[in-house]
Amino acid sequence: MMNRSVYLLCFALLFFAGTSTPAQQKFEVSPFVGYETSGSYPVNPFNPPIGNLPPVSSLRVNDALAFGTFLDYNLTENTQLEFMWNRNNTSYSGQSILTGQYHKAFDTTVDQFQFGFLYMFLNSEHRLRPYVEGGVGFTHDSNASGTPNRTEFAYNIGGGVKYYVSRHVGLRGDLRWLPTYGSSTNGLYCDPFYGFCYNASLPNYLNRGSFTGGIIFRF
Repeated sequence: MMNRSVYLLCFALLFFAGTSTPAQQKFEVSPFVGYETSGSYPVNPFNPPIGNLPPVSSLRVNDALAFGTFLDYNLTENTQLEFMWNRNNTSYSGQSILTGQYHKAFDTTVDQFQFGFLYMFLNSEHRLRPYVEGGVGFTHDSNASGTPNRTEFAYNIGGGVKYYVSRHVGLRGDLRWLPTYGSSTNGLYCDPFYGFCYNASLPNYLNRGSFTGGIIFRF
């Protein structure tokens, strides 16, 4: 999985480079460390057992330290294309249908890959530049203990602030919501526009929060 992560980072750099002209090559590389919260989604207790656990009603990915990098390319003075890679080494726990308690199921390495846009509110004359961002991508779980790996759709919404110490170096704090598809269950869906309701297959997401801080290198 580490090789795949490196390939994706190289692809993102080449993609951004290919969209620019020599006079517009303004990139930011921002390695970061941080923390990612836990998240859970329901599962069918009649599915095959997970590891050595008894039947469970939900799976939870546990909170963990995280690290990764942002790659940004300036489209305008205030907008950027952004690629994010976020990795956390963590574990999954299952919730017993009998006791409601969570028990560790297996270890995993979670890699999140996101492509999106970032908008900064102040112009480049300011050192301190708050921003909002959003995008879509996917999450890959490299699971241990013989559990199959998973790759699922994900998206992100968030914001933060950049502080430029100099022309080429800055600091960045980032907060975002990172839902990843977990499972689907049948339920009642009510159309917000027309008001009628019907039974449908509803998606369940791992709703995780990400808090990171890092150093910006501009070139």
